[in-house]
Order: sequence, then C-alpha cells, then structure tokens
Amino acid sequence: MTSRHVVVIGAGILGASVAARLAAAGLRVTLLDQDQPGRATSRWSFAWINSNDKGPRLYHDLNHAGIKAWAELAPDLDGHAWYRPSGHVELAGSRAELEARVQRLTDWGYPARLASPAEAAALEPALRVPPDAAAAFFPDEGYILTEPLITRLVAHAESHGADVRTGEPGRVTGLDSSPDASPRVRTAAGAVLEADEVICCAGRWTPDLAAVPLVPWRSRGSAAPELVVRVGPVAPTGPVRLVHTPDLALRPHPGGLLHLEAEDAGAAVDLHTPEPELLRWGDELLHRARRTVRGLDRARVVELKVCVRPLPLDGVSVVGRFPGAQGIYVAVTHSGVTLAAHLSRLITADLTTGTPPAELTPYTPARFTPGAPRTRSPNQ
Repeated sequence: MTSRHVVVIGAGILGASVAARLAAAGLRVTLLDQDQPGRATSRWSFAWINSNDKGPRLYHDLNHAGIKAWAELAPDLDGHAWYRPSGHVELAGSRAELEARVQRLTDWGYPARLASPAEAAALEPALRVPPDAAAAFFPDEGYILTEPLITRLVAHAESHGADVRTGEPGRVTGLDSSPDASPRVRTAAGAVLEADEVICCAGRWTPDLAAVPLVPWRSRGSAAPELVVRVGPVAPTGPVRLVHTPDLALRPHPGGLLHLEAEDAGAAVDLHTPEPELLRWGDELLHRARRTVRGLDRARVVELKVCVRPLPLDGVSVVGRFPGAQGIYVAVTHSGVTLAAHLSRLITADLTTGTPPAELTPYTPARFTPGAPRTRSPNQ
C-alpha cells in the first residue's frame, strides 16, 4: 500500500488527524500547509468537544462518536498534554428549552442531566450561580488544547514516513483534476505533486480549490468570523470546567488564561471591524467574565482575534469524493475539533478499503449537485 501517494492539504486539526491515520495505515503521505501546522482556525477554536445541540439524529450520532474517538485516542498520544474531558456546566436563558434539550439527549443515550443551582455551584465552584438559575451538566463533554495535539499528530505522521511541507513549499496555488486523470497539486515553491488521492482539509479556503459551498467569509457582515478573547491571569480559584451562560462561553486556557466567546460579540464583528471596536468587545467580554466567575480580579485582555470558521451552507460536514474529479476528496466541517479523530478514521477506512463507510453517506459533496437529496441542517 506504500506505493499509493496521498496529498493532504491543510494541517489544522482535521488535516493533521487525517495525515496521521493515513501514514500509520501505510500510505505515502505528503502534508501541506501555508503556515505552521495548527496556526489558523484550529489555534483559536473554542475547541469544545460535544454533540450538545447538533441534529438531526444522524449528525448527533456522528458527533457523539467523535467524542468517544478522542477518549480512545488520548492514551496512545500523550492525552495528558491536550485532552481535557472536564465536563460542561450550562446556565440557560430558557428553562423550557434546556429541559427539552436534556430530555432529547438522554432519550438518544447522550449523558446529560438537569442540575439545581446548588449542584451547578458545586460542580464549578468558581461560577456565580443565581439562586433561580436553570442549569444542566454534560459530564462527557470538554475541550481540547489544539496546538499540543496537532504537534503530536504531525510528529506521529512523520514517524510513519509522512513528508510535511510548510510555508511556500506547502502553500497550494492550484489543484488540477479531471474525470480521467490523477490529480496534481501545484505549490508556491514551484513544485508539482502527482498523487493518487488529494484530500482537501483546507477549512475556509476549501472553495478556492474545490467548489464546495461555504458561508462566504471575506465579506462584511459574514457569519463565519468569530471573536476570540483570552484574559488573565486567572487566580487558582478560577474555573476548571467548560461553562456556558446566556451571554458568555468560557473555558480554561494554558498559561493561566481563560478563553472567552459570546454569540452577540461574534455576530457584531467581521474581518472589517476596526480595532477600537474589537477592543471594546474585548473589554465587554472581560466584564462579563468577572460577573460570571471568580478569580479574575487582576485579569486583563491578553489576546484578541477574529477567527474565521468554515461553515458549510447547510450546516453539516462535507466529507467524501468530489464528483467528476478523479482522486479528489474533500473534508470540511464547522465541528472539526469534535469530529477530527472519528472522521479521520472513517476517511482512512474509505481510502484503504475502497468502500465508503455508511456513516459518511449523508455528508458527501455530491449532495450539492442538481437533483441530489439535501441534508437537513442542525436542529431541523
């Protein structure tokens, strides 16, 4: 099988996972990235591993399998350095919606339970819990430290012979494909790589290489950008779990920091937002965090970034062979952190057996061709 050459474009969490699995399976792998591995969206992701509110049922099950895949992989890949199955405490704005969601999840076999305000405070002592709060706990959820994980995935791929090219040698400038010829990848360094398979894990840049419809991210008002704010220092009494409240999402981050996001902040910014407005939102999220949790008396905004997420138009992952182009395989998803370990396993099975796993059937790029059945978006 070593004679088969696979080029993986993109060394974020999904591309690095795919390259590591394929190389370990005995394929000859070249992994390309225009930057250092994991320095784009993966670096700034909230990195929440979950299937908390992802539907329809098949997509929920795919994400639930993704959570389990990380638990299985962690013992063999220095999980102590990156795997954080902390559990997730949520304080909800709508008690009825939370109760309905917890009931649906438990009916689907997903660990979830309602919690009293006192139990929520005991689960996360740093959390300021209103006495009338609607709360829930999701014990199997958590987060991943993407940078140390991707470092290990790339090293694992290299230990099995993968060729990793970054910077100009890894920046893809063209992808040549046709129905009856093997694909070729052109790079900014002038190389032309002939491959048996090309797997495009380029995230938001995927449409530049393969016509997969993503939410446009360069335009003003795009929903794809998300504001990430990291604050610190955090006192030892600060949060240890992943937490959601009606106006803030937070989790611990290395270096004594907290990673903060908020839906309204994400909706208000894009790649054109002026710096003073971004700084104002950074201060606002720090203010909310101080109101939400203990341990931030000395904290300030340390890092602030508008991170661009790859958002397929119908809301669910796009994984599979690109129709009409021999040897072109696409893998792009908003749920990359949750799904990478499991999707990379399914993609490897697809490429090594020649039989696409049934789990991937609803998510192939062919669903966007005229007349193809459409996959429903989450929560439909």
